[in-house]
Amino acid sequence: MQSFSSLCKPLSPEFLHANDMPVRIGLVVLATDMVVEVEWRELFTGLPIEILVARIACAAEVTPEALLTMAQQIGHSASLILPDVNLDAIAYGCTSGSLVIGEEKVQQLLQQGNPQQITSNPFSAIKAALAFIAAQNVVVLSPYLASVNKPFYNALTDAGYHVLAWGSLDLTLDKDIGSMNPDHLPALIEQLLDGVDTTPDAVFISCTNFKAMAKLAELEQRYGCYFMSSNQVMAWHLLHQLGIKLPNTKAGRLFGVE
Repeated sequence: MQSFSSLCKPLSPEFLHANDMPVRIGLVVLATDMVVEVEWRELFTGLPIEILVARIACAAEVTPEALLTMAQQIGHSASLILPDVNLDAIAYGCTSGSLVIGEEKVQQLLQQGNPQQITSNPFSAIKAALAFIAAQNVVVLSPYLASVNKPFYNALTDAGYHVLAWGSLDLTLDKDIGSMNPDHLPALIEQLLDGVDTTPDAVFISCTNFKAMAKLAELEQRYGCYFMSSNQVMAWHLLHQLGIKLPNTKAGRLFGVE
């Protein structure tokens, strides 16, 4: 039998050139989230974009108090995503959490060790998307309780948006939000828009755990306005900052806006 040293042949690796590296996007995902990672991987299929995920501990119930506790963990969770490799961008995937904790605080936590890091969260992203299309009148569909919805409503109106209607499903458990049937979404939108006399500039479907992205184009064609979801706007916001456009996407008109 030959010895290992006689069998072992030293070889030379070849590394990718910097220009050939994929775009690496970090994503801090709630431990209870079933949807954002799946929707993002579908959105970026076939593109030189890698999604690198860290899960963050969170309570099962979506309440302002539970959401606030995540502020203590966001920075640590973000630091676990390729700690020795520079990411092109990073996001915190919780709409209500980014509102309760504060978007500036979330950005600061994501940028620990790199104050120039491109970041996003759904609350910052929806405001950026609405501003980009010059929206004024909006409609919101949310799965949350009033205690979570009311601060979000106040934040949108304080930002200058006119909310024409607000639909609430009053769910408290993330597992229930993530288990909703996306085929029922058009019926929810029909009920929500019933009686709204003015066509909104945009309808926003809140929560990264709300399956909605596959229905956005269909709803836009039916109602003639923009439809946006938390996962869609957060992906758009990062790509917009990176200067990347998605070719031939069916994830809504927002990606096609020049």
